[in-house]
Amino acid sequence: MTYEITYILKPELTTEEQTAVNKTVENHIKALGGSMQSVERTFSVERGGTDENNLRKFAYPIKHYRQGYYYTMLFDIDGTNLPELDQTLSREAEILRFLVVKDFNPLAPVEAKTAEEAKAEQVLEEVEATEEKKPRRTRKSA
Repeated sequence: MTYEITYILKPELTTEEQTAVNKTVENHIKALGGSMQSVERTFSVERGGTDENNLRKFAYPIKHYRQGYYYTMLFDIDGTNLPELDQTLSREAEILRFLVVKDFNPLAPVEAKTAEEAKAEQVLEEVEATEEKKPRRTRKSA
């Protein structure tokens, strides 16, 4: 199954240290039998970064930091290994926060209605039509 992880790194990390953390995350995923698809900096200056260093300001402090580097990574892994990946990444000191979500796949096209669904829709329309025809009660003033 394909998953996406977005994680925030501490703002004092150099570019080389950020690359090393990315490699560490990749190694953790590979150690659990996963494979990488892509890694990218989520907020760069071109994509909404706050300054030339690509730091992004937080709405509130996270572990006493007010800004950080965001990265997003796509990877394939068996879903049963996600709790272990969560535990491993929680112990990484350079990662302030992370979130793993299942990668979005568009829904399949809707099939034609079955006979039961068509009948249910027809009954619903009839009920709504009869409710509209009922006279409404009005309040008489004294």
